[in-house]
Amino acid sequence: MRRVTDVAENARQPLRVAAAQAQARPGDIPANVATAAQLVRFGSSAGADVVVLPELFLSGYDLDLFRPDVKPCDIVPGDTRLGELQAACYATRTVAVVGAAVRRAGGRTISLLVVGRDGDAHVAYDRQHLWREERELFRPGDHGCTIEIAGWRLGLGSAYDVSFPEHARAAVHDGCDAYLCPGVYTRGDGEHRRDLYFAARALENTCYTVVANHIGDTGLGPACGRSGVYGPDGRVVIEADGERVDVVAATFQDIEIDAARECLTMLEDLPSRARAAAGARRETIKLD
Repeated sequence: MRRVTDVAENARQPLRVAAAQAQARPGDIPANVATAAQLVRFGSSAGADVVVLPELFLSGYDLDLFRPDVKPCDIVPGDTRLGELQAACYATRTVAVVGAAVRRAGGRTISLLVVGRDGDAHVAYDRQHLWREERELFRPGDHGCTIEIAGWRLGLGSAYDVSFPEHARAAVHDGCDAYLCPGVYTRGDGEHRRDLYFAARALENTCYTVVANHIGDTGLGPACGRSGVYGPDGRVVIEADGERVDVVAATFQDIEIDAARECLTMLEDLPSRARAAAGARRETIKLD
């Protein structure tokens, strides 16, 4: 795996990444876009280069919103309702990653939108693993996605994806330094799984992991918040509380990744056949 000492003259500048949490208003895309824009501005004021927001944040997570007899609350490519968020990213030179339901010719997906520092919006990633009733309403994505900013490679996932270790591993074998996986985790069992998943994915891949969660009521029950960042040793770097609107930020540094990989050599010790199996099809979006 890559180490800073191998490319000292080309060492990257640290990257500051924020996890944001707020309560989405069910079905109200304009209101949720406005909240997302405000969170981006908050993140920028904390020095963030990238702000990650929760899964399906632009619609709210409530599967009843996507039944056939309900007014659609999907985003479509080129959607003008994203304007306020795009303007915030452009004004602050910040990248936003935010969850939305996206409608295209092939059906509806649970997707991550990426808005670049130039204000351009991309439907970057469609969630590959669907949970129970979601399968009736959405189609799964068929490939992974890496975004590249300032020399840093960030793998994308969404909610249930993190339950599958090979999903994050595929990102790391694509050269990713971090795994960004917004979700919706509720109090009780959901919170327990959240605690295990993000620490484990960070530790076993010696990479940063980022979770952005909802707060307040969702279609699954009360969300547990606690958006945050885990370091490449699997320890919590920073974490929000369970109830307040918040943006928490951490600085990604090569020295921390290198230190973890010097001590924890799982990636180097992985058999070559397992590395090949992790090489699933991926797209890379360069945002510089």
